[in-house]
Amino acid sequence: MPCDNSGVAATALHAEPVRVVLDRVALGDLGRRLRATRLAPDAGGTWARGTPGGWLTGLVADWQAFDPLDLQARLDQLTHLRVEVDGISVHLVHAPATAAGSIPLLLTHGWPSSFLEYGKLLPLLTDAFTVVAPSLPGFGFSGPPPAGGLTHERVAELWYRIMADALGYRRFVAHGSDLGAGVTAWLARAHPEAVAAIHLATPGLAAPPPPWSDALTEHFREVEGWSAEEGGYAHMHATKPATIGAALDDSPVALAAWVGEKLTQWSSTAADGRPALDRDHLLATLTLYWATRTAASSLLPYWAYRHTPGSALPPDDPAPTPTAIDIFGGEIIPFPKPPRELAERYFNVVHWAEHGSGGHFPAVAEPRLLAERLRAAFQPYRDI
Repeated sequence: MPCDNSGVAATALHAEPVRVVLDRVALGDLGRRLRATRLAPDAGGTWARGTPGGWLTGLVADWQAFDPLDLQARLDQLTHLRVEVDGISVHLVHAPATAAGSIPLLLTHGWPSSFLEYGKLLPLLTDAFTVVAPSLPGFGFSGPPPAGGLTHERVAELWYRIMADALGYRRFVAHGSDLGAGVTAWLARAHPEAVAAIHLATPGLAAPPPPWSDALTEHFREVEGWSAEEGGYAHMHATKPATIGAALDDSPVALAAWVGEKLTQWSSTAADGRPALDRDHLLATLTLYWATRTAASSLLPYWAYRHTPGSALPPDDPAPTPTAIDIFGGEIIPFPKPPRELAERYFNVVHWAEHGSGGHFPAVAEPRLLAERLRAAFQPYRDI
């Protein structure tokens, strides 16, 4: 039975060991649909208009050749738990530390991602941390959220109950990126007694009320331009998720184009100029979305954020929780990078660093760098 840091057994929730299995019927259907692919005429071969036809043709061919049994074998090497909390079935990967003196570390992914994002990172951390990597509701092997999705704040409450009540970790540290950064921020704000410190990778921060410095004015000018050119996906998710969700659930080509574009274009590049997010990870992620039929439900956090009053983190009232922030850059399509002064309107920033690589998925592109940053950020809190 899981115990808290003092050795007291946790009884309020139960973390059940499970074997997660890729649905064979869904995989067979995937193969048939890929073989019957009908691609639209190429719109000119440039990413400026969206996913190029030639690139998508190659991705579909690679997906046909991808062996899901290899992915299943990798899944079987991990320890999977399931927790029923507030009517939602949450899947998580649990990797106990290999040495004494470890602390629990909670990792939260974003979109279009999954717990698979942390596959390379886990073995780099378990000598210092017991790692918990849950799947957001509506992602991967977790159950669906309520209709309309869940805000970051509500997911943070689920995470707290899982860590404290199901796993017995009364004090822990947490990391998040993308949607996971929002969840992690709310978790620290709601439970500073439990969350010793947090680390965020390239968080998205809403515009606070004026006054703005010249640096903030320039940043939000860049955000406005980026959103106009690159933010159509987020607007669709936040306004009409069922429309695009119908296509993603029915067509592997739609899924490959919609998710594949973001995973590659938001990645940084490797030394050879190709995306640092490798093809195998892309194909594994697509296969997980398809086999679990979670492409549509994964869009719902955007809807919940837009349609729930007070869903944004409040500015100018930072929680006391020590916060380390690393800004990873080098994306093929660059993201506007927030200045530190903006982050300080939301967080108790105790560490800030900027990197020229890593992109939007540093756990995949630069796992050793991210592991180093996590170790440095949480070293002062080892004795909790």
